[in-house]
Amino acid sequence: MRAKILSADELSALPGYVWVDRSHRPYRDGDIIYVPVQEGEPYDTIIPDRRRRGRGYQRLGDTILFHGKRPTPDDIDDILSREEPECILFIPGHSGSLRIPSYEVIRGMPHEVLHRECGISYRLDPSKVMFSQGNRGEKDRIRSQVSSSGKKERIADMFAGIGYFTLPAAVSGGYVHAMEKNPDSYQYLLRNIRENDLSDQVVPACGDCRDLLSGIYDRVIMGHFDAADYLECLTPHVHYGSIIHLHTVNPDSDHIKALLSEDGFEAEITVHRIKKYAPRIWHSVMDVVIR
Repeated sequence: MRAKILSADELSALPGYVWVDRSHRPYRDGDIIYVPVQEGEPYDTIIPDRRRRGRGYQRLGDTILFHGKRPTPDDIDDILSREEPECILFIPGHSGSLRIPSYEVIRGMPHEVLHRECGISYRLDPSKVMFSQGNRGEKDRIRSQVSSSGKKERIADMFAGIGYFTLPAAVSGGYVHAMEKNPDSYQYLLRNIRENDLSDQVVPACGDCRDLLSGIYDRVIMGHFDAADYLECLTPHVHYGSIIHLHTVNPDSDHIKALLSEDGFEAEITVHRIKKYAPRIWHSVMDVVIR
């Protein structure tokens, strides 16, 4: 893998670099950061394959998160040889409609962290609320669509969390109605709106989105795997040309079209794969354009 070599002090500027290959994770060796470089861009070195082997993990601020299977002692030793985390958590999953993490402390104590991504700051406590770093490509895609739409879109984010999609959409010029019913996530949503200076772009609301939808939306973000169950309450709030981004692990276009037809709508649907969710199962997003 082609890479540029940066110091740890330069890492904060990373979101602004256009040459970064965001499909690969930067590699850290002490105070040196090896940042993947896109094809055709200048680079400093090539990282041998052996440097990129090992258990995958997620870094949020000074906290390391392991997902899936419990990390082995070798996994933890490998991380500690390359990173200096204040806390290591094992998060096997999230439960219920509030998406509350189940977690085990491997090292340190859980605490609030500051995570920066593509110029946006997110504050959260990963032991209390969910943050999916694997959705970065989808956040960038939403951001691009909103900024290139040619109008000031009114957007509904029905499962806003701490602002995963709300903040990128608002930064791109959209006016976002951000709905979240987990009280902890909602408090972080409020803070993240303020800290990113987006109070004029986002109207937050705490509660069940089915009770909070209001008016007509140009774009709707449904970032929850049960999203299809919420279409019935959404259809009074869309118009011809509205775009619905419906997250699912079972992208059944015929089923979605049948649900919409009950309310007199037709739709054009394209499916985008986001990341592997389980063996032979993909986290996908269905772009549903109302016709």
